[in-house]
Amino acid sequence: MLAYSKITSVYVDKSGASCYSPSFTNIKGALEYVVKLRSEGAMQPLSIRLCDVEYDIDEPIHINADMFDVTIEPLHGRTLISGGRRIRGFVRDTFNGVECFSAPVGETADFTDFYVDGRRASLTRWPETGFFTAHEFEEMNSALFAGSRWFIADKDGAAPVASSGFEGVICSFCHFWIDEHSPVESYDAETGRLVLKYRSCFTMNGEFGSSGGLDYYFENVANAFGRKNEFYLDRKAKRVYYIPRDVSQTPDSIVAYAPVTQKLLVIEGAPGNKARGVRFRNIDFAYTRGEYAATGKTSGESGERYASDPQAVCNAHGAIEFAYAHYCSLESCSIRCFGVHAVNIKHGCDKIRVLRSEMTDGGAGGVKINGAASAADTANLTHNVTVEDCLIAECGRRYMAACGILIMHSFENRIAHNEIRDLFYTGISVGWVWGYGDSVSRDNAIVCNYIHNLGKGALSDMGGVYLLGKQPGTHVAHNVIHDVKSRTYGGWALYTDEGSSYITLENNICYNTSDNVYHQHYGSFNTVRNNVFAFAGEADLRVSRPEDHLSISFERNIILTDGEPIWRLEKAHLDNSTVGSRDNLIMTRGAKDPVWLRGSDGGIGYMRAHGMEEGDLVAAMPNDITPDNVTADKLAALTNTAYASALGITPIDTRKAGIRK
Repeated sequence: MLAYSKITSVYVDKSGASCYSPSFTNIKGALEYVVKLRSEGAMQPLSIRLCDVEYDIDEPIHINADMFDVTIEPLHGRTLISGGRRIRGFVRDTFNGVECFSAPVGETADFTDFYVDGRRASLTRWPETGFFTAHEFEEMNSALFAGSRWFIADKDGAAPVASSGFEGVICSFCHFWIDEHSPVESYDAETGRLVLKYRSCFTMNGEFGSSGGLDYYFENVANAFGRKNEFYLDRKAKRVYYIPRDVSQTPDSIVAYAPVTQKLLVIEGAPGNKARGVRFRNIDFAYTRGEYAATGKTSGESGERYASDPQAVCNAHGAIEFAYAHYCSLESCSIRCFGVHAVNIKHGCDKIRVLRSEMTDGGAGGVKINGAASAADTANLTHNVTVEDCLIAECGRRYMAACGILIMHSFENRIAHNEIRDLFYTGISVGWVWGYGDSVSRDNAIVCNYIHNLGKGALSDMGGVYLLGKQPGTHVAHNVIHDVKSRTYGGWALYTDEGSSYITLENNICYNTSDNVYHQHYGSFNTVRNNVFAFAGEADLRVSRPEDHLSISFERNIILTDGEPIWRLEKAHLDNSTVGSRDNLIMTRGAKDPVWLRGSDGGIGYMRAHGMEEGDLVAAMPNDITPDNVTADKLAALTNTAYASALGITPIDTRKAGIRK
């Protein structure tokens, strides 16, 4: 054995036949050896080299402060760390009258996530499309947090489910800005009363869908098995059934995994003794469980379980977690086919870096960052986290209310050059104090991100970038945001919510939203300048709540309207001049004077008379720019015209947005 002072690399070879030394047959053994080296005084930087292409784990890899300044990476190429068990022995079969594949699952016969050929398979859904509707609930109170444990179900809709049994069946529904999911506890066919295992977080008697009641559906229903890429697990028979998604899949060729662990990696020190200098490079993490019962509270206290968190799946865990960690990183890694969040950076962390990595096919969100609130011990604060050049895509597959990146109580973070797409809720959310209370959120940089295709009509009240509370020094710039579609209200590109203050939003290009392109609920002294806003489903710009102070300074922006009004404001905004607007370029078809204020035909003179506008210019929109063919480059070109230059608008370079090559 080499003297410890001469060791720079430790190897993991499952075969035990490695020609490298020192070598171990599992990752845990290598980690324990590194801890031993450190305890004996070996302080040199170390690497753990993984020789195999795949490692299966039954429980998370734990790293504490005893192991530091170490890099874990493959010896060659890339390595997969898997929290799943390979399901083998597929044969052709028939289930529910449908031709499919099936295989025995043995002792793994308890999972609600199933991954086939690198992609998530779907739970069965009843009805296949659309919803059933409920109008009578345990709690008819429409107060937001007046949740219910039961409702009267549609008897015709429940009958096919009851015929195969409600065991393992999940009831799901979307309302407000959350989606709720609960196993069915019981069903009374005579009365129609359907009882949930978990109380709904929000009232069932509000924010109704198009049917005028609570729209709900069932998942994991045996009798609904019948669509491509669906699976059904028969727990009693310990057998899984799967319908191939295309003809290339055969029983002999498919690679299927059932997850057995919720987490893959936990790096956790302690107050005053942080884990530090731990780096993972070129590693693929995959296949974790997605079962999650919420606390129903924003701070995550224990108690009654609920069918949803109140916002953004805020209390859920991650496949990879950091706590009391300093200068640790994930570099050129991927986290895919994960059950809830990909990365959860918790209390007491600083200088954590997530770089050049991909988070795809997730049950919830990409990265969650949350330390202590403003009055807590400084040892519990989390700050200076960097997420750069990452792809976060196809997430929210089980919990639609998840964000691409969620920053709760944290400061001095840099979120830059990421692409975030194909989610059902907000792209990047920053801040966790509603109103004007004290907050640790400050000096966060949300810059050069490409955020698109959000919402998909599933949830309400969301933004491409969502901000909350007082945040001095926070800067939202050079982002491209487009195609945000809400369920009933609130599809916005930039959204400064309750109490948002002292924030700069500039050089962003935002277009094609179902509501307003920019919306401020209420806040103070925000600067919105040199942006391009185009094509809203309602008014382009909105400030909701009037207050007796300056809400925003809105200057040197370009606004394109295809007939929608420029502003949606309350009369008190006009009376108190709470919005300062000047030197903006308004572009319309044929330079036609737009509707400046929703519900008013007073025109620009009306705005000026109330001190709401100064120096704006109306010009013709180019004929080749329409809501159907608009691009970020076309809109950016408008910032480099004579009209823009005359108003002091500076050019925007869209090449800054998104992942750098």
